[in-house]
Amino acid sequence: MNDIKSIFASRTVWTNFLGLASVALAMIGVDTGSVDADKFAEAAAQLVAAASFIGSTVFRLTATKRLIG
Repeated sequence: MNDIKSIFASRTVWTNFLGLASVALAMIGVDTGSVDADKFAEAAAQLVAAASFIGSTVFRLTATKRLIG
């Protein structure tokens, strides 16, 4: 792993941004209209956050390039 790439070219970084956005939306309470907003929004946010953090781990383990700051 001697090659380098920009931090914005990292799938790990983008997946973590997605997870953090999901957590933030869950914290502020997303209005889903006539659907039971509390349960639906909480479940959706948890699924997206879980998938993004699992994805970021997989992407980091399979990475072939180091990040540069």
